[in-house]
Amino acid sequence: MIHRLLAVCAAAVLAGSLFAPVFGLGALLPVIAAAALPAAAVLCRLRGLEAWRAVLAVAAGLAGLLAAVRPADPVAALVGGAANGWRLALQSTWPVRPDPEPLVFVPLLVLAAVVFGAELLLRLRAPLVALLPALAVLGLSQAYAAATGATAVLAALAFAACGAVLVARAVPWAAVALGAAGATALGAVSTGAPASLRDGQFAPPPATRVANPLGDLAARLADPDLPVFEYTSDEPVDRWSIAVLDDFDGVNWTPGGELRRLGVGLPPGAAAPARRRSATVRPHGLTGPWLPSQARPAEVTGVDPLVYPARGTLLAERRPAEYELAWWEPETDAAALAGAAIDPAAEGGFGGVGEVPAEVVALANDAVRGMRSSFQTALALERHLREEYRLVVDGTPPVGHGWPQLTRFLVHDKRGTSEQFAAAYVALARVLGIPARLVVGFAAPGSGSVVRNGDALAWPEVAVAGVGWVALDPTGRTRGTAATSLSQATEEARGQLPPGRAPEPVLPPGTGDGEHREPFPWTVAPWAVAALAAGWLLAVPALVTARSWRRRRAGTVAAAWVEVRDRLRAHGVPVTPAMTVRDLASAAAPVAGGATADAVRGLADAVDAALWSGAPVDARQRAWAAVGAVRSALARRPFRDRLRAVYRG
Repeated sequence: MIHRLLAVCAAAVLAGSLFAPVFGLGALLPVIAAAALPAAAVLCRLRGLEAWRAVLAVAAGLAGLLAAVRPADPVAALVGGAANGWRLALQSTWPVRPDPEPLVFVPLLVLAAVVFGAELLLRLRAPLVALLPALAVLGLSQAYAAATGATAVLAALAFAACGAVLVARAVPWAAVALGAAGATALGAVSTGAPASLRDGQFAPPPATRVANPLGDLAARLADPDLPVFEYTSDEPVDRWSIAVLDDFDGVNWTPGGELRRLGVGLPPGAAAPARRRSATVRPHGLTGPWLPSQARPAEVTGVDPLVYPARGTLLAERRPAEYELAWWEPETDAAALAGAAIDPAAEGGFGGVGEVPAEVVALANDAVRGMRSSFQTALALERHLREEYRLVVDGTPPVGHGWPQLTRFLVHDKRGTSEQFAAAYVALARVLGIPARLVVGFAAPGSGSVVRNGDALAWPEVAVAGVGWVALDPTGRTRGTAATSLSQATEEARGQLPPGRAPEPVLPPGTGDGEHREPFPWTVAPWAVAALAAGWLLAVPALVTARSWRRRRAGTVAAAWVEVRDRLRAHGVPVTPAMTVRDLASAAAPVAGGATADAVRGLADAVDAALWSGAPVDARQRAWAAVGAVRSALARRPFRDRLRAVYRG
């Protein structure tokens, strides 16, 4: 019997180890072993205490798990990990940081599979039934990140071998059948592009108000000597980005994409060869949650930030006194860059331009003389703005970046700050079919490492095939060290730009309009899908309820705001990082009805009382009464909408 118990334990450990793409095998295996091995030892050695067998095994597993992760608050780590760890893992970049809360939910699943599987084995006469808990863990691991290739087949065979140990003596042919079925079932996920639960989960925006840094440029330039941050780096840095804005509706520029929690790090990607750079950053005068960053961050230590992975933008709820930033810097040469094609598949390159005035479309075509979209075309457009428009460096600078201001800048005044130059360039580039985005940040000072308000600027970036995002300077007067490989190659490529219309480059293979996608592998074992679906249907409402209970137990006004925001997002109300509570009420009205909007306004009154009353005010009861009113209003929505909201979380 002991060898069968060990087979059940091995199957559960194997299933948990398939979460390796999420956490990394080095971080995952020790905690799984710390939870599973003590429990298995208790189950194998205990005699005569059948009634307490499962309880003692769970206690031993939890003790081993806590000894491995060593959390500051063991109870909070276990409860938070069980209730919210699965969601934190989905909201993060992978590998996830090995913090206790997101990490412990996998060993907890493995421990449950070991104990429950052992109980099924010891109490029933059908040995294979004991593998069902481990099979459920395996199915969940594949819903996070499907195993591929040889890994999938070997894992399937190993799982089948555990089943063979359970049945080989009684039914020898069952071992062969189980091995073939297991390898086929798990191997099926190794083809195509399998869906993942991660596709629908993103980190919520910071609770602090997120102002648009593009609108702060004029105010910063009005006080140019105020220090913003300082940095220490072994090599010169060209510029620092604060926010990437790639969605334009004709009035406002906003960040696109979805936020994730930054895990252990981000890979260099598939662009040009890149080398790793690093710097120590000490923020001083920044506003909002933005942190100085680079286009391709690799790792951040000293703070746990949120990140827009494809944009490099970093945000943090609390600004650290100091943090270490590592990033990937592309290396290329002018010859390769000058003849490169654009990358139409770059995320955020065609985020929108609103309703473009007709005179602007004509101006864009005239600026590049009908050239085909390429990096040379991007440089030609940059040269046009440099030659035909003037940068305002003194006096009262113009402000604004919507189409009324951009039309006045492009057609009439032809003078502006980097705000108008960058916004106009990105809009014109998109009209011409060039993927571009707007970046707000700071030029690195020519000497020293203290960055001040006077270094603030906006600039455009274009997506180049095989290289990535390349920063341009349509003002022609950006102050910076310009010492990086990419910036030097860009400057040399400007010198190679012919005075007239440049020859149209040949697009490389694979840059057509469409993108080939492999079909989803529908061939999966029906019983595995059924087990996963049943567990999901039961687990999600329970975890959402547990999350709400924890917030209600905290009882703060901030917790009430987060609870209302998450509930309305689940009901389809659009939520953006810049929203106040009253903004959310306005957004909720057309989706969830006037009663819901009135309840959210009640929460806004409570938040105002807590923040701005000027005297000690306890608005917690008022805030949570507003939460109850929101729940009551949402409970009157159609059943289908309420059911959908439950599984949106």
